[in-house]
Amino acid sequence: MFPVYRRPPRLPLFLAVVFSLLLAVAYLYISSRPPYALYTSLFDAEVKSSRQVIKSSANNKYVMFRQLQGAGFNNQAQEILLFHHLALLTSRIYVYQPLVWRPRGENSLVPLTAFLLGPTKNSITSVLFNEACYGHPIKHVKLRTEHMVRWDHAKQTLSDDAKCIQVDDWIFDWSFLASPGLHHIWPSFQSYLANHFEWSEPILAIVERSQTALNLRSKGFNKDGDAYMALHLRRGDFEEHCKYLAEDHMGFTTWGTLPILRSSIFPPTIDVSNATSVTEHCYPSLRRILAAVSNQAKMRPHLRTLHVLHDGAWDHPLVYLHFYKLVEALTSPVWAQRQGWPDGQPMKRVTHSAMVPISRGEGDWKVAVDVELARRAEAFIGNGYSSLSTQVVALRLGADQGALDDNMFY
Repeated sequence: MFPVYRRPPRLPLFLAVVFSLLLAVAYLYISSRPPYALYTSLFDAEVKSSRQVIKSSANNKYVMFRQLQGAGFNNQAQEILLFHHLALLTSRIYVYQPLVWRPRGENSLVPLTAFLLGPTKNSITSVLFNEACYGHPIKHVKLRTEHMVRWDHAKQTLSDDAKCIQVDDWIFDWSFLASPGLHHIWPSFQSYLANHFEWSEPILAIVERSQTALNLRSKGFNKDGDAYMALHLRRGDFEEHCKYLAEDHMGFTTWGTLPILRSSIFPPTIDVSNATSVTEHCYPSLRRILAAVSNQAKMRPHLRTLHVLHDGAWDHPLVYLHFYKLVEALTSPVWAQRQGWPDGQPMKRVTHSAMVPISRGEGDWKVAVDVELARRAEAFIGNGYSSLSTQVVALRLGADQGALDDNMFY
């Protein structure tokens, strides 16, 4: 009688798979966990420094705005910078509020001092607004009016003698930020960025670490490494958003609408009456993006290192496919020669957002690091419909007094 073959039990294998999955989930959770202890200490420090501002003068005047809630980091940041600028112009103490960290939900708040230092200097946290106004009535105002006069109306209203003013309506709504009404803010805002824009120390530390690790050099910041061009590849969830913008015939956003930047748009120029033209600029083909990079590379033969900012993630894996297709072309001598690059020299190196050395607990700062790395590039190519790209261009032209020709919207 032959022995009966018995299949080995599968339970140990199943348990091993489950254990491996649990380890992977635990690693992702721990590595992506924000620095809650740091955030708590920063919230406490904000209160302490704000009390010193309040005590510094009994004649202080304050203003607190209705702030955008739950949008992306750059949408919130650009609004906060405009609020602070407006408060300074009207001789008021800016009452700042936390950022809403949308990836973790509408109720997830992070301290502003963890990201932007400029708007928090000589300002007070909203936690102490009532304390600062104790014994004085809080004057409630609304500032929304016609786009072309809104900024001047806001300055006039906030120049009131009232000690405390609270703005109850949303002054920098989407339609205003895409309108010509924003344009005459630029001259003073450009000066504001040069004098008051400042990242937090953790962000600057990651940027310096990244430039060293990726061997990227930039004027005015570090002398070692390769000079580089930066490209913002905005994909992810942007395709559906661009369809909506095309249907509504919308133009670029915020500083991308400045008349001085019209010559920085890679041809053909945008025609908002044509939905196809809007899509071409908002969610361009890889061929068009390559043509824009090629245009800059031919004018700058010394730039053969490219850093790509992108939004690739586990829920947007196709972004990586688009990225690697771009890399394949840009590093090909045959392709570079066909495009007429000087000496047929392609990109020698292409770095990207996923290569930035982010340590455990630093995930919240990735988008700000992207902005600063693009700001420091010798040339920048971005998307005029993206708040990140337009923020980068504003910093390059405003805070750094850069040249228009060093920026392009594809």
